[in-house]
Parts: sequence; structure tokens; C-alpha cells
Amino acid sequence: MAHVRHAGIRLFSLVAAVMLLEGPAGLGAQEDTEESTGALRVYFECARGGAGCDQREFRTQIDWVNWMRDRRDAQVHVIVTSQETGSGGRLYTLDFLGLADLEGMDDQLEVISLGTDVRDEAVRAMTRVLAVGLGRYSVLAGVGAPFDVVGSDRSDRTDRLVTSDQVDDPWDFWVFEVDVSGDLSGETSRDNRSIRGGFEASRTTTTWKYSLDASGNWRRSEIQLSDTTIIDTRRDWDAEIDVAYSLADHWSVGGAAEVSAATRTNQDLSVLVGSALEFSVWPYEEAPRRSLRVRYEIGVQHFQYEEETIFGFMEETRPLERLEVSINQRQPWGSASANARASHYLHDTSKYRVSTGGFLSFRVVRGLSLRVDGGVSWIRDQLFLPREDISDEDILLQRRRLASSFDWGVGVGFSFQFGSIFNNVVNNRF
Repeated sequence: MAHVRHAGIRLFSLVAAVMLLEGPAGLGAQEDTEESTGALRVYFECARGGAGCDQREFRTQIDWVNWMRDRRDAQVHVIVTSQETGSGGRLYTLDFLGLADLEGMDDQLEVISLGTDVRDEAVRAMTRVLAVGLGRYSVLAGVGAPFDVVGSDRSDRTDRLVTSDQVDDPWDFWVFEVDVSGDLSGETSRDNRSIRGGFEASRTTTTWKYSLDASGNWRRSEIQLSDTTIIDTRRDWDAEIDVAYSLADHWSVGGAAEVSAATRTNQDLSVLVGSALEFSVWPYEEAPRRSLRVRYEIGVQHFQYEEETIFGFMEETRPLERLEVSINQRQPWGSASANARASHYLHDTSKYRVSTGGFLSFRVVRGLSLRVDGGVSWIRDQLFLPREDISDEDILLQRRRLASSFDWGVGVGFSFQFGSIFNNVVNNRF
């Protein structure tokens, strides 16, 4: 079962604050649409789906606060972020930001779920912790209703961030996952078959992080045209091993090895071995909310091609280096992410690639949000292009990558929400 960890301001003993009863007798949604005028006003924001974002459950169980549609009307802004743990579970971070009369009264709670936890266990733990956190702010806001916390078993609060010298783990912190799937489909003039498989293994400790990820895909399509039949067969697979070591709060070093093959990029075999150094401007513990990282990689890549390339090679080995800068922010005003990458082969610096991209989600005014995303790449490193002309059939089926000096994409979107500022009632039918 998920457990709770607190960070920041200690929750004082007055958080006998929330009536959270389990089972049919528990509290449900409010029965009418009128707001609880004396209740704490809460604006909730979640970074991604899953147990940490089950707002229907939260509004159903925690019906003694006013859930606000706009942050400007709230007294507390709750931001939930999450990241994967070494056990395959997730670490959920709940940041409570005081607003209006509670300005400056910030707090933080954490919930850790195991990879073996079912969704219901994680959702219940999240609901209970969210209720306890909001109970503190209800008291600070002067809400005079009696409070009681039910189901806060101390066993749920045992710290699970253990190290290898504290427990006897027969798996030595290794987590494995295997998946296999296949598809068959067809119609009068088309027949498709595909098989996919994957394997993952990882081990995460406070100092080391190991991961192995392998996947493969085979696909065969048969298309009947008016005077001929086209058969398109592709196989793509790759396997990657990554190792990272924590040097300090802001520094990490690691290495990687990757083996792959892809029909579309004319690669019968590709082998890459390299090492990397990364600097994080902010401590890694702050990554769910904000991060600014600089990563440098250097390595050697060997290619074996299906067809002779435009440079006259059937195989070649080339050294290369890469540099990446990335920034991510999730703040009360919205969220933003941007990155810039540059790489080139050391034997010929004219064989390079530079790309940049990102997104911005920003609250413009009450109820109006703007989202912009896009990216562009300047491409000069397509060593794999075949010497022979690509057939029209391959172009139409996108079986082969075409020569290109750039690619780009951009998207813009607006959303506007209006109406009642209260969002308390939950109807769980259908």
C-alpha cells in the first residue's frame, strides 16, 4: 500500500482535520449545487494522469472544501507532480501554495506507491494525504467545523526509501517487465500482420541507476492494387543499457550502449557506445517542479547498412559527440519546457544536427489559457541514405527515410472556460 512522507512545514497536531470515512457510510458529493460559502477555496492542478489526478474521487470524498475553477478565486493552490521510483511505482509530490489571506503559507507532502499497488490503493492514499493537507489550511482559514481523520494507520507512514544495507531484498532492487503482443487485420484489398515485444530491467538506489530496455517490431502488409500487389515487410528492434552514478547534488556521470536495426533508415545493424556527464543547476530533488540541465555525451557508433550509402559505404565506424540543454518549469502560472540539442560526427564536423523545441502552457486571463508547442531541426548527418534512387513505392509507404536538410512543426491552441466558479458537485452515474 502507498505510504506518506512529509516535507517542508510540519503538519501540526490540529490536523485532526478531515472527515474521510471509507465505505458506503463515508462522505460523498454534496447533494445540491449551492456552494459552501464558509469552506476553504481550493484550486487543484495535476501534471499528468493516474492516481494523483483522480479529481472525481477527491471531490467526492473531500466535499467540505470549495473546489474552484480559477486560481484567482482560491485560497490554496495544490500542484501534484510525480516521477517513477526504482520499484516501478511512483513518487507523488503535493505542493500546497497559500493564496489570498493564506499567502506565504506553503507546504509539501509526498506519497509513494509501489509498482505492485493497485490503482485503488494509490487513489485512497492520495485522497487521505490531500485531505490532511487541506485540513491544515481549513484550520488556518478559520473554518470552525469539527474535524476527524479516519484511516490514517501509522503503518502507512513507514518510510520506504530504503537502501540495500537496510533490507534483505532477494531481488537486490531489480525490477523486470516483459511484454509481447500481436495484431492481425485485413479487408478485401489489404492484409496486415505485426508482432511486438519488449523487455525492461532496472535497478535504482540513491547512488546508482541501471536500466536495460529492449524492444522489437516486425510488420508485414499486403496491399492489392488494380494491377499489382505490394508487399511491405519491415523489422525494427533496439536494445539499450544505461548506467548513471550520482556524483553530488548537481552532478551525474554515466555510460550507455545501444544496439539497433531499422529498415526505414537503411541500417542492418547500429552499435553505439558512449559516456555522459550531466550538470543540474537546481538539485535533482526539485526536478518534478523545475529543472535546468546540461548534458554532454561522447561516443563511437558503428553502422552496417542494408544497401550501399551515397558515400559508398556498406559499413563504417564514426566517433561523435552531443550536447543538450533542457529546462522544465511547472509553476502556478502554468508550465513550460524547452530544449536544445546539437550533435556531430568527429571525423567530419559538417555532418551535424541541431534541434530545438518545447512548449508553453500559460494562463492569460481568468479562464483563458494559451498553449504553444513546436520544434525545428537542421539536419546534415544522414549517413544512412542509400546510393540507389528510392522508388515511388517506398516513398508512398514511407519505407525509407528521404534526404532532408530540415524538419519542423508548430502548434497553437486556446481554451476558454466560463460559468460558475464553483465545482463541488460530483455525479458518478455512467
